Amino acid sequence: MAFEPSEGLYAGLSFISTSDLQAASNDSNKFKEIYYKALENLRGDRVLDASGNATKNGMIKIIDFNTTSKSEGDIYSDLAASISAVLGTRAELRKDKIPSKVYLTGNKWHRDVEKFKVKAFGMTDYNSSDVILRLNGNDYVGISLKKKPTSKADSPTLINNAFSKFIEGNELQSVRNKLDDHRIEFFANVIKEACLPGGPLSTISIAANGKSISQLNPSNKQDAKKLWDMKIIRDKGGGRTEKISLINLKGVNEISDNNGLISSSGSSKEQQSFRNFVNKKLQSSPGKVNKLFSGFLEVMNEDMVKNKLANSLLNRVLKVNLLNELDTWEDNEFGFLLAEGVGTVDKNYNPNVQRANVIDIHSIIIAIAKLSKKTARMELDVNKTTKKNAAKVFFKLYKGDVPILDIELRYKGSFTAMPQFFAGMTSEFKKLIKDGDIGV
Repeated sequence: MAFEPSEGLYAGLSFISTSDLQAASNDSNKFKEIYYKALENLRGDRVLDASGNATKNGMIKIIDFNTTSKSEGDIYSDLAASISAVLGTRAELRKDKIPSKVYLTGNKWHRDVEKFKVKAFGMTDYNSSDVILRLNGNDYVGISLKKKPTSKADSPTLINNAFSKFIEGNELQSVRNKLDDHRIEFFANVIKEACLPGGPLSTISIAANGKSISQLNPSNKQDAKKLWDMKIIRDKGGGRTEKISLINLKGVNEISDNNGLISSSGSSKEQQSFRNFVNKKLQSSPGKVNKLFSGFLEVMNEDMVKNKLANSLLNRVLKVNLLNELDTWEDNEFGFLLAEGVGTVDKNYNPNVQRANVIDIHSIIIAIAKLSKKTARMELDVNKTTKKNAAKVFFKLYKGDVPILDIELRYKGSFTAMPQFFAGMTSEFKKLIKDGDIGV
């Protein structure tokens, strides 16, 4: 698994006094001293992990200047954002004290906190706490931690989930079949066009079951499936190869051998010429949504899908049912905060620590409860989608007239997988939560 330095730094900083953190926010020497204190605390026995300490050891390795693959500037920037987050969560909790323990969460959770690990709503970790603070006896607070360099920077998304996760169930099998047929035909057309003269794959000769590309018709379901199912042997370097779908090839320079599909090969001036070609085909044009994504839009607006999709996104992103899913209330208290640390450093590693954005789950639940009778809907942001020249589409999810979530739908890596939703709270919803007035 990948290790996020800011999570380890947050854990180590949690044992440092507020006055010292505030001093480090404004003094470069104290700022650098705080780094070593945070690292020492992370190594100590008050930061706990599951048996084997895989997450803890991984955090230490990526934070320690002697072992990390990251630059000092990156680590110090994470330190600044983490200081912001610790100060922000303390202010929100109004408990300006040092926790007795801090738990790291990874693939496995420490036995003290595994009771708070929740599998629900299609998510293995519905409780998305990155670290958990133990404040007083059995008083715990989970922190879902994000970061950004400045207050004006875009907030990172809170989830990224595959589209397919939202159309599960036997009753939606016909919907999934419709989407599969649509995306297979779209990418089959892309493959065929790429293999025509002048295309990024024109220097290779490919055949499927005795038929050349020129003989295949992507509008024919069987031919489209043949193009979609084409595989290629990719050279990974160092004598290693892997078999991948042709649609996921970056450029002909990656091709290792013919695998029974390629009779000859040439060279490409661009190492990712085919990947760039595919991404361009996924872009929308002024006033017109890309054909592939327009098919997804049609499905999203079907009566059997739209309400389920909207409510599922709200539930997954905002965790509005997390407290209901916990069955630990007789013996434990559990709070949950969304914390966005804001900070970075300049080229001389001088800190710029800004006020964190911290939201208590109770504030979110109250706001959504007040909007419970309003209809949930998703609206395409046509201007943003068609003017960005990006291989994605943009939406807003509303409850009534209140925009709740900013959403992107785009591919992440593999084109054979379903595209993914990336979602976060709108600035309007954050303001409404903070002001306590949602206008209903």
